[in-house]
Amino acid sequence: MKKNLRIILFSILLTGASSHLSAQESYGGALNLFGSFGEYSAVTGSYEIPLATNWTISPQATIPFNFDFIVAGARVDYYFDSILGLNEPWDIWGGVGAGFVIDLDDAYSGDGIDLILNIGAEYKFNDKWGIILAFGENGASLGVGIHL
Repeated sequence: MKKNLRIILFSILLTGASSHLSAQESYGGALNLFGSFGEYSAVTGSYEIPLATNWTISPQATIPFNFDFIVAGARVDYYFDSILGLNEPWDIWGGVGAGFVIDLDDAYSGDGIDLILNIGAEYKFNDKWGIILAFGENGASLGVGIHL
């Protein structure tokens, strides 16, 4: 199972690298920083790269506040704006990805792979800043989008 997930993640990353030049939509080029609180409190950072029309790929890292482990991986998001007829300043997306879990103090029950499922929305205040609310299997996250 782990081998299959690694192959899928590697394929997604290769597809993103080869499709980067063909992206037509303006999604991507954003640094996103999230904080999640509750049972799974953590800080997550990702950088969106245009993949294709309405698609982005993002390298991503998550560090919990107790520093027990780090999750480093990537995710692919699809933007539903054109389907929903949304214009700026709103973006709504859903995505999936995977990350390698690096256990720092044997509290996570060993290294492994973490699947990342999410759905989110961003309201852009201007061309540079936005506020993001995202939901995933680990709960809700609040963040900022910095559009470069």
